[in-house]
Amino acid sequence: MNYHAMEYCELKQEAKEKRIKLYYTMRKALLIQLLSMDKLPEKYIVEKKRIWELREEARARGFLSVYRLNRSALVELLYPHLHGKPASENCYKYQNDADKHHTPKHHNA
Repeated sequence: MNYHAMEYCELKQEAKEKRIKLYYTMRKALLIQLLSMDKLPEKYIVEKKRIWELREEARARGFLSVYRLNRSALVELLYPHLHGKPASENCYKYQNDADKHHTPKHHNA
């Protein structure tokens, strides 16, 4: 498809159909560049994922209690390199501590 010959509004419609986030704020040149790619950069692929897809991916990777996390926390957990953080920093941040024993605290009156 010749994206260079298309009108700006047509490019936006194409981007919308491909579920590219924030397409409506992008300049024409960036839309043409993204639409021309065979495969979108990882950042755009992750943005397209729905929360249930992120939860399934987290469970498949062994993270527990992912249903209490919002979308941005899931993205940070699964793709820390997209946020400029090393993977080891978030590796166990959201792991379930159900296997640990917590001694109840007694309050003296």
